[in-house]
Amino acid sequence: MYTKENKPGMPPGAEAPHAILLQPPPGDLTGPYPALAYLKASASRDGHNVHIRDLGIEALGFLTAKSGLQKLLRQADTLRNEMEAKPELSSTELHHYELLVSAVGLGLEPDLIANSIAVLKNKEKFYEYREYKRAGRLLEAFYRLLSAVHFPTRISSSEYPTARELGSFENVMAHHRGALNPYIEYYEDVLFPYIAGIEPALIGISMVFASQSVQALVLGRLLKQRFPNSHIVMGGAYLSQWVLLMKDAQLSDLFTCTDSVVCGEGEDAFTELLDRVVNNRPLEGVSNLIYLDRSTSAIRRFTTLQYVDISGLPPPDYSDLDLGAYLSPELVIPYCISRGCYWGRCAFCQNRYGDNRIRRYQAIPVEKAITEMTGLAEKYRADHFNFSNDAIDPGYLQRFCKSLSQGGKKFIWNTDLRAESSFTPELCQQLALAGLNSVAIGFESGCQKTLDAMDKGYNVETVRQVMKNFYDAGIATQAMGILGFPGETHYDGEMTVRFLEENADRISYYVIGLLMVLPGSKLYEDPQKYGISSVTFEQNPMMTPEPVWRSDIRISAKAVNDLYDRLSRLEDEYAINDYPYAGALSTNHGFLYFRLGPDILKRIKQDEKQMLLRLGRILGANGGQSSTAKYKSVVPKQKLPYTVYSSSFPLGETLPENQPVSSTVKREYLVDPVNMPIPINSGLLKFLRRMDGHRNLKAILIKIPEVGPHQLVPFLLHLVSRDLVEVPGL
Repeated sequence: MYTKENKPGMPPGAEAPHAILLQPPPGDLTGPYPALAYLKASASRDGHNVHIRDLGIEALGFLTAKSGLQKLLRQADTLRNEMEAKPELSSTELHHYELLVSAVGLGLEPDLIANSIAVLKNKEKFYEYREYKRAGRLLEAFYRLLSAVHFPTRISSSEYPTARELGSFENVMAHHRGALNPYIEYYEDVLFPYIAGIEPALIGISMVFASQSVQALVLGRLLKQRFPNSHIVMGGAYLSQWVLLMKDAQLSDLFTCTDSVVCGEGEDAFTELLDRVVNNRPLEGVSNLIYLDRSTSAIRRFTTLQYVDISGLPPPDYSDLDLGAYLSPELVIPYCISRGCYWGRCAFCQNRYGDNRIRRYQAIPVEKAITEMTGLAEKYRADHFNFSNDAIDPGYLQRFCKSLSQGGKKFIWNTDLRAESSFTPELCQQLALAGLNSVAIGFESGCQKTLDAMDKGYNVETVRQVMKNFYDAGIATQAMGILGFPGETHYDGEMTVRFLEENADRISYYVIGLLMVLPGSKLYEDPQKYGISSVTFEQNPMMTPEPVWRSDIRISAKAVNDLYDRLSRLEDEYAINDYPYAGALSTNHGFLYFRLGPDILKRIKQDEKQMLLRLGRILGANGGQSSTAKYKSVVPKQKLPYTVYSSSFPLGETLPENQPVSSTVKREYLVDPVNMPIPINSGLLKFLRRMDGHRNLKAILIKIPEVGPHQLVPFLLHLVSRDLVEVPGL
């Protein structure tokens, strides 16, 4: 039996864990993900010592440490110098070179990234939107630096090339090299020594998102090579969907990276597997398990996917995680108050794991949920909760609110909901008083014909009214829609766009995605019923769960582009940022910002537009009249450092594909930490150097007569809009 003795690297008196569970990057840097915390809690209840680690947030700390950042900047300098020594660059090399030049900006001040991380954690500066936005852009510039050093790997805080994008198992495994994968150094220097000091019986890796597929597989392969005595197991929502599609060839590749896979909900299966591994017992009969029988080299599969009775689960245990490391001023605790969907009929829904069965809807008993939330709030000194669920029925929420009120408790929480007529103005007011901050509602379409084809079970007018009821109660509404359902016409799609336009007074933010036919959905299982002629995995030899589908009644690509063009104009009314920042759907940052009101993203955007409009009027932009007297009111102030970089290759220009670009006469480019380089001439450079936050615009221009309004106006507006410069008082 596995012993629980102290191991090297463990604190004195600490018990060595039976298992280590790893959440690979990239993940949500703003807060923990619940899956591993639930697995830990369940296994711990049965006497197992399990430790969980979020490698994404740990790796960020490792890579952004001063020594790590300096190393990245040196690597970028070396690569840039190598490129500049070439007589010509291909179009791909030129794109790489642009990234390398932009990286120069991050080296202008030593604490730029550390300061941006501090802003995202600061309870005051976080809500100063210009500071917040600048911090987010600096952090993404850091990931652009990673992309430059590890080119052609494209990396962001939440994205990494997927197995589907790389196209083959060989291409995925190429990312075991540090030249392509920025996380390898963290694994080698931090993670692997930790594991070596513990010698766990089992190491688990969670693949929740497609963006984690490459890291999970590479990490699994490396762990199997270095720790052959530990049982490697993988799980997670994305892998569960994927592995059920795999044929023998894909499974053979997969089992070079793992010893087993837990499919679906893992609390019971993981605890059972861990018990077998710890006690050296056969794995046959473990629920939801696919494993390689080493004695026969046969792959053993479970017969029927089992679902967990969540009413008996313990609450999630986040105690192993450094919750203060996450990039938020307040901890948002993920809590699964329900699983499954009580409606369960939408044609496009993959019902979670793609096993052709709808997960039975189940909610935690109200009193148990409130008791557990109270315990979590006290343990982690936080009162913000994100309900990680598909949907909660209105009746349950009514009982939940009543119990909270009677017990004198209040939390701040958000959830996903269906637009049911039961959400009356009165109930929405009750929910707001009980702490409901924001809701994400799948309205899906503004066309009733499309909603009926989807089997959504409600009508457009109901959605319109329910969103108003929530919004009027002070609850932010995030509208989620789909374009491209089979049979949807251009006109039907326009109805969806019009729905968003006409109901902007009750929609806090929205996202419109393009339909995917996902394994496990009714569309996938019975495509002919919906007018789908084929569903294939062409150009997808790894059989990842993103098939290609065709239909004679599918909306044209041109029509879809036209609809997205209209949506892009609508986006100009909202402050929009990429995930995981405020202004992206269902994020912790958005949840926190919605405390300022359901219209906060629209107010922020309006303020930004008004500021630029006022500055434009002063400068005489857009054909308006100005005067040098007005210029006295403009005192531009530098907000970010900049430098001028000389390059003999053109930057920021649209050039023909596959055509080499030769080195020519050097031109000067403005480089700052967050923006891509732009050309700059000597007059505008003098303007920048005289801009010190004390001299007004008139005083600056007197000294540089060669800079006329035709150059100054667009340049200054560009600097302000890109956060390089601010004009106090506007």
